[in-house]
Amino acid sequence: MKNEQRKVDTGIIQRGNTYRFTVCMGYDTNGKQIRKTTTFVPPTGLTQNKADKLAKEEYIHFSNRCKGLYNLKENMRFSELVEEYFRLYAPNNLKPITSYNYRKHIDYHFMEYFGNKKLKDITTATVSHFFNTHKTVIKDELRPLSPSNAKRIYCILQSLFKFAVTQGCIKETPCKNVLLPKKNPLEETKQMHLTDEELPEFLTLFQGYSVLNTIILMLLNTGMRSGECLGLMWEDIDFKNRKIHIRHTLSDVGGRHFLTTPKTATSIRHLYMNDTVIALLKKHKLEQNKLRLALGASFSHPEMVFTSDTGNYKDRSCLNTSFKRFLKGTKFEYMTLHKLRHTNATLLLNNGVDLKIVSDHLGHADIAITAGTYTAVLDSSRMKTASVMEQILSEQTPNKHQIAGLG
Repeated sequence: MKNEQRKVDTGIIQRGNTYRFTVCMGYDTNGKQIRKTTTFVPPTGLTQNKADKLAKEEYIHFSNRCKGLYNLKENMRFSELVEEYFRLYAPNNLKPITSYNYRKHIDYHFMEYFGNKKLKDITTATVSHFFNTHKTVIKDELRPLSPSNAKRIYCILQSLFKFAVTQGCIKETPCKNVLLPKKNPLEETKQMHLTDEELPEFLTLFQGYSVLNTIILMLLNTGMRSGECLGLMWEDIDFKNRKIHIRHTLSDVGGRHFLTTPKTATSIRHLYMNDTVIALLKKHKLEQNKLRLALGASFSHPEMVFTSDTGNYKDRSCLNTSFKRFLKGTKFEYMTLHKLRHTNATLLLNNGVDLKIVSDHLGHADIAITAGTYTAVLDSSRMKTASVMEQILSEQTPNKHQIAGLG
């Protein structure tokens, strides 16, 4: 196709990998047609249909710019938009920890590529190209963005450009129809939770009292987020009614710890405690009281369930480091604090607990989030229902002698 020319749509001609756009702007005083042209090269590796779709999107943007349909604020640079976003939008719409993490991701991932670009030059194709070529440092080597990481930072970029639209900087977001990296079906699927066979061996690693053991078993038994667990206050523990009230999460912004509201409104909830959790917390309270007596007034946060050895807020990243260090050299090195939550949910679903109850238990904003996260588990459960129904019906079916007697 290198030397062949193909008409894709009105004003769009493809030759090789390059699309040529032509926009008619009327006629001059001599009756000669005024035309504006440009070229566009889509990211490599796309199918013909996807490349054509991107080309059509780009043609619309080019045509609108030529006709002056876009606001002059399109000349604002991406770096200027970021500053406006954190000055006007973030303080009133994002939690401090979210704002802090957004800023870190924007500086690390986006500024080098987009920072000096004008908004009018950032198109759907530009964003697609970024996500399919951007690399990040993982274990001291540059690697392409994983689909999950790409999706995570894409949400941040979406938020930035939605803000730009609402402020009249651009007519529409370039994050529409972006082509994100897709998971290679041939790649090995990462294990997201403990299996039924692994669970007994995993539990033997966390016998006996320690703060780490208590937290890990709490997370496994309750399915709480680690920030929610570290944000528990003793007033949130209702031993009489066997309830844990989740009202806070512990956030860390630049090394400064503080309590804030949980992730979503539905994350403010209560969980019922089983005997194991009650025993863990009572034992922990006794041990914490000993530490408080030893440290006296220097024990900073006696109101908190989990603290550091000096009575300060317990840092989540330090907890995660301790957990990974503890598991080093075992078969469970793949486990993370968040995978304990996945394990809790998977065990509940596999044992027949209703999806809506599990969703409420996890504090998800929508049952669809739970269903989307645990699709494989739900498919397995659906297969089991077919076997269960067969068993139920087979027990109700008359035996051969009874059937014969009916004749």
